[in-house]
Amino acid sequence: MDIIKNISIIFISIFFESLPFLLLGSIISATIETYISNEKIAKMIPKNRVLASIVGVFLGFFIPACDCAVIPVSKRLLKKKVPINVAITFMLASPIINPVVLLSTYYAFYRTNPNIFWYRLIFGILISLVVGIIIGIIFNNKEVIKNGLLEEETCSCHHDHKNNKFTSIINHTAIDLFEVVKYLMFGALIASLVQVLLPRNILLIFNNNEILSIIVLMLFAYLISLCSTSDSFVGKSLLSSFTSSSILAYLLLGPMIDIKNTFVLLGNYKKKFVYTLITLIFITIFIASVGVVMLS
Repeated sequence: MDIIKNISIIFISIFFESLPFLLLGSIISATIETYISNEKIAKMIPKNRVLASIVGVFLGFFIPACDCAVIPVSKRLLKKKVPINVAITFMLASPIINPVVLLSTYYAFYRTNPNIFWYRLIFGILISLVVGIIIGIIFNNKEVIKNGLLEEETCSCHHDHKNNKFTSIINHTAIDLFEVVKYLMFGALIASLVQVLLPRNILLIFNNNEILSIIVLMLFAYLISLCSTSDSFVGKSLLSSFTSSSILAYLLLGPMIDIKNTFVLLGNYKKKFVYTLITLIFITIFIASVGVVMLS
């Protein structure tokens, strides 16, 4: 009974911690749909793929969204014909470089290991750019969003959204939220099972090996599914047992992909795209973390 109780408590904690950010993402997504036309977006995005991806980084800073909120926003950007490399760069960068996460990372590490703050910021931007550009090359001009009716076709409220922008925002927010919240629930359930059933001391088996500790904390970040606004303090608690490079890997991977977000992505994007994205994230973060080991 204690196990079921603990699973329930952690599930509720993960779900309700994520839900406000998911709602925020849906509101931002709906606002983009209502106020920003395809033509305006086309003028904002440079033709050069690298420069366009840098725009995605800036969007990640100025549209503050955690790892849950960015998925509906990125999907909306793609529907607005934003290049896929820009949308993916935004989706990966925002949970790491938005002001709230930057502040939490700074306060967690500025006394103990300030280099982790700078490494997270710099590598978060670089990895987002690299993965976004590679995804743009692989899936250029390919449909990655799951097929479904357009929101305008599913609307049954009988209002003229063109003349009532507030109603339009409410309508699109509800649609976006409904599309992702069911996958969030399932992902949160899996994450809560992992947190209760996975023995924490198993992490310490590999903590003396630089490379294995990186892999272990990457998997830990993926399985535990913490929000990017709070994972810095968990990372700080691991400093006494793990190397800086493995802590960095944990802090980079968790905001970009975890179990709950995998289910949300699979509910909105095609499987080949999701699996390719996850693979690229793991590979690039591993390479970056090993690079830090070699430099130190």
